[in-house]
Amino acid sequence: MKIALNIEMVGARRGGAEKYAGTVARWLIAAGHEVHVFARVVDDGELPPETPVHLVRPYCPPGFGWLRAFLFARSSEREIRKDQFDLIIGFVKVWYQHVYLAVGGAHPAALACNSRRFRSPLLRTAWWATKWGSPKQWLFRHIASKQFGGSHQPHVIAPARMVAEHFREYHGLSPDRVSVVYNALDQLGALANAAAARADFRASHGLDDRDVAILFVARNYALKGLEPLLEAFAPVAKSSREAHLFVCGSRRDRPFRRQAARLGIIDQVRFLGFVDDIRMCFAGCDAFAFPTFYDPCSLVVLEAMSAGLPVITTRQNGAGELVSEGEDGFVVDSPWAQSQLTDRLKLLVTDPALRRRMGHKGRENAGAFTVEARQREFLQVLQRAATSRLAQPTMRDAA
Repeated sequence: MKIALNIEMVGARRGGAEKYAGTVARWLIAAGHEVHVFARVVDDGELPPETPVHLVRPYCPPGFGWLRAFLFARSSEREIRKDQFDLIIGFVKVWYQHVYLAVGGAHPAALACNSRRFRSPLLRTAWWATKWGSPKQWLFRHIASKQFGGSHQPHVIAPARMVAEHFREYHGLSPDRVSVVYNALDQLGALANAAAARADFRASHGLDDRDVAILFVARNYALKGLEPLLEAFAPVAKSSREAHLFVCGSRRDRPFRRQAARLGIIDQVRFLGFVDDIRMCFAGCDAFAFPTFYDPCSLVVLEAMSAGLPVITTRQNGAGELVSEGEDGFVVDSPWAQSQLTDRLKLLVTDPALRRRMGHKGRENAGAFTVEARQREFLQVLQRAATSRLAQPTMRDAA
């Protein structure tokens, strides 16, 4: 097939969808398809060298950056219409597509989950007011109406059942217009000597064999649940001096340092900031906690399982569907389910046999999240979408 990828930016450092676009291009080319990429920015080395890249760079007035997504979507549609494609695959905020890869989930669902960070109804209402008054959010809603409104609905590939349900709930997609293909485990590469890496990590942080290290990794600490994690960890830390929480992924940690100090656990919480090689943290820690408010399907949870760490996450994480409750981890009802979260943390801190058993099972189960398996599923969905009525040339003008 001759396939167009429609995405504003391509690059591993720019976000999940932007990284996934390069992966999809490689999968499709390896399967023998002709792939064209329509984008505003493509980072060097992100695409196979033989990939035709059509740069779409509409003028955006200074100070109107919030318009950029709309301007790109409109301009990319015009450029794609100049050629004939068997299949058009879209990412993020574009509407001219036959298949939509929902790497970032459904935007209205993300907002709804994000708002639950605020336990105070007053703060939550104020937060929603800023969203309803934001020109950027109005624009996103307009783009969504063009993506999923009217007679043309793309086939959505969701990274979890949770996300598929969100598209049915918020965008009115029928079940036959949504398929689930879970994320593939992005292998970090095995450490040459994991035992030595563990010893080095623990020695550098003053941990001995009795200490239990819980790991939390994120870029957005607020959205991924660090505040409720610190609250849930506090009673565990006070009852078990050997318990330690390691926080890494961002240098924007000042309010969370203050929170740890208020809770009286600052000595048992280590803020590492950005870490160049996360494998060292996986090797040196004993469990992984990720009580996120929203995540379509978190790769870091799969990576932790692959590293042999028992995991704790929430039902607001699509990756929680891949956790076998009580076998390789725990899935709590929400980040604010404090008693559940505290109980699970306490179990993992106080029961080394449970940690070993869960870690072993997690590593075993993570073996199913291979790129090869997900690639086969993905290509099968594309083939079904290409043969549906929405992929016929006569439907393109209705997109």
